[in-house]
Amino acid sequence: MKFTTKIIISIFLLIATIIGTEVFVNRTLKTTSVRLEEHISELENKTHSGNWHDAEIAMQSIEEDWKDIELLWSMLIDHFEIDNIDTALSKLSIYVKSKETSLALAEASTLKKYVLHIPQKESFSVENIL
Repeated sequence: MKFTTKIIISIFLLIATIIGTEVFVNRTLKTTSVRLEEHISELENKTHSGNWHDAEIAMQSIEEDWKDIELLWSMLIDHFEIDNIDTALSKLSIYVKSKETSLALAEASTLKKYVLHIPQKESFSVENIL
């Protein structure tokens, strides 16, 4: 079988497209997860200091930001991961509203773990291929 120039160029373009898409997805997931993590850390600080009014404002900020990020992530990652984040957000919101410091901090930590785990899990690496 003889490879023509068209076939070689087509294969090269296909590989370049796959790699380019993977780089875009990784960068997008990393950027959005870091943004969410910063909001969660702010909420943790407000909760830890007992500043419940500001903690509720931070919680609203997380929920609003998550709405936009969720639309994007639902096209890129497994929905099971999104469900975990939704569940943690729901619990966290209730804990903040009821001013439960230890429960809110624990759930914020869980949420942060879920959010930061996504880029690692979805990255293009040998561990994720095998």
